[in-house]
Amino acid sequence: MHGMTTALPSGSWTHSFEEDADGIEVYRPTATFAFPPSRKGRKVLEFGTPAGAMAQGAATLTSMAPGPDDRPRAGPVTRLVPLGMGRYALGDGAGAQDVIDIVEATPDVLRLARR
Repeated sequence: MHGMTTALPSGSWTHSFEEDADGIEVYRPTATFAFPPSRKGRKVLEFGTPAGAMAQGAATLTSMAPGPDDRPRAGPVTRLVPLGMGRYALGDGAGAQDVIDIVEATPDVLRLARR
């Protein structure tokens, strides 16, 4: 696969749950992918870096999920801690950590697994 990487993506990615398989979640670029209509809301992941000199080099992830009225609701901004080989720890303020593995990241698709 030409152009495939496991580097951390940037920007907004929307869950294309129809393409999920074998524990791998598939996300597509929010702004450019034509998602099929769905009654089930779609989760969105926003990758970015916080503003400010103190936050330089820190990557963040904000998850958005459909709220009770179907409008997306943003969760807390989570700091991404690189663990190597495309693996990142998601830390929250309470000290709990989840881990995501970037299986594939290209301009058109993001595939990840949660641990």
